[in-house]
Order: sequence, then C-alpha cells, then structure tokens
Amino acid sequence: MKGGSSKNGIGHPTNGMTPKRLGGLDDLSIFVSVARQTSFVAASRRLGVPTSSVSRAVARLEDELNVQLLRRTSRNVVLTDEGRQLLEQAAPHLGALEEAIASAVDRQPEPSGVVRVTAPAYTGSTRVARSLAAFSLAHPNITVELDASNVIRDLLQDGFDFGVRVGPYVDPDFVARRLWQGQFGLFAAQAFVKSALGGKAQIDRETLQCQPCVALRPSVVWRFLGPAGEQIEIAPPVRFTVNDPRGTADVARQGLGIALLPLDAVAQNAQGLVRLRTDFGEPQPIDLYVVYPTRRLLPQRVRMAIEWLTKERNAREVKSHGAASG
Repeated sequence: MKGGSSKNGIGHPTNGMTPKRLGGLDDLSIFVSVARQTSFVAASRRLGVPTSSVSRAVARLEDELNVQLLRRTSRNVVLTDEGRQLLEQAAPHLGALEEAIASAVDRQPEPSGVVRVTAPAYTGSTRVARSLAAFSLAHPNITVELDASNVIRDLLQDGFDFGVRVGPYVDPDFVARRLWQGQFGLFAAQAFVKSALGGKAQIDRETLQCQPCVALRPSVVWRFLGPAGEQIEIAPPVRFTVNDPRGTADVARQGLGIALLPLDAVAQNAQGLVRLRTDFGEPQPIDLYVVYPTRRLLPQRVRMAIEWLTKERNAREVKSHGAASG
C-alpha cells in the first residue's frame, strides 16, 4: 500500500495526492463484506470467491485510496478509523446502487437462463413447487432447478440464487422477504382418540404432555399461543419421527400418537384423522421467507421469480381476508 494512513478522512491522503479513481464497485462490495464478517475467509464464503481474490480486492482498494482500511490479526480483522468511515458512508448506498446497475444491464424482452432455488422438503415440494411451476409456464425460456430438502444449503457456496427459509431470519448479508404463514393443528387417529383420550377431541396441557406423539424430529418442542398472546412450550414424549409432514400424518393415522401438522398437509386427505382442540391455546404459526444475498447483482430472471412468489403471497392474503370478511 502506498503512503500512510490519512488523518483527514477518506480520499484525502496526507501526501496531497488524490487517488486515480475510487475503488471499483466489486472491490467496495468485497470490503463491506469483509468488514461485516470481520474475516476474509467468512467473506469469501459469503461471496463465493477465493480468499485470495478477497484479499487482493481489499489491498487494491486500500492502494487506490492510499489509506489502511483494515488491520489484520491472527484471528480476525479490525477496522481502522478510515475503514469505519468508509463502511458507514458506503454500505447504506451500495445495495441500491447494485440494484440500479442490475436493472440497467439485465433487461431482455424475455429473460432466459436457470433459476436455482432451495426450500424445505415439504414446503419446497408442495407450495413452492406449485408456484414456481406456474412461473415456468409463464416464462418458458427460464429453467427452474428446485432443491426440496431439509438440509440447509449455503446459498453462496452451493450456487443457489435464493432460498425459502423458516423465519424470523436475521443476517446482515441477506435480504429476507416474508412469503407465507404456515398454520398448524393437532391431529390423532380416531382409534387413538377413543382409546387414549376417552373419545374426547378437547385436551388439556397435562394430557398433551404425557401422551405419545408422532413428530418431525427426535427432540421436539411444540409452541402454542395462549389467550393473551403468551408463548406456551410443550415437549411431549416422542414415539415415532418422520421428517416430512405427509409421512407424519400417515403414521398418525395408524394410531401411534398425536401429531402437530401443517393444516394444508391434511386438508386434502384428512380421512382417519381427528383434529384436536386445547383449552390453553392454539399452535403457533410459522413464517416463511424468501432469502437472497444483499451484495449480489440479481439477474432479471431471479428477481422475476422472487417477485412471482411475493405476488402469490399477496394474492393469498387478499383471498384470505376476503373470505374472513364474507
């Protein structure tokens, strides 16, 4: 790096020279990611580029500004005063600038290419798959590759354009836009209700805590919202696990226990299941979000797919509100 650190702020080096140009947009984006992650390695994973490229980009930006932006230690990196000033001034505007560039350079009469998406196994293979199938029909030149899996993929490292995640989702390097709210209910086989619950479809907290359940995972905590909005947690004894709600529903039909299921997982085939009610609250819904990197120029086809999912969310909410008011 040329010269010493400026004492007068970014772009005003002590030797009186001004840099030939401010660091390129890519270099600035990389610096912001390193500053937020406080690690070159973590930034390289987020950005999907080699660590050596990240290091060269920051060094190039420092060289052009003629100031030291980061101090490297054996464990992490620390912002200098100049680096902190640049981060505060540049970061708020960087996302909007990248979006503007993406809109300007990626306009096609009919976009084409591949959109790669990852989503949870059940939601991905049902609601997300149906929505993106309609998107594909509307845009035949766009190919959709949907990974429906309960393995949480690294969007950048695994090469996905965006993912659908259970929220709340908080990560400064990603944008999270709410899609849908999943509603749940308690269900059990008619034979189980008769033999274990005395034929009653209404249960109290103590009963739920001691009855066997069919769950999505070996260790389970079911959350309910009480009358005043308070959160109630119950950990029933697990008898059988299936990591897909459809399989959970099928096992519950065999009379092995109570299952907490998405309402849409049993709406089309509730045969053999009884919906149970409690005297202490309703199952807490979950929010699903579409998540994508903040520091990546999104191709037009990806933005269109994200907007398609969001538009469907809005349509569902309008329909739901209309039905409620009617």
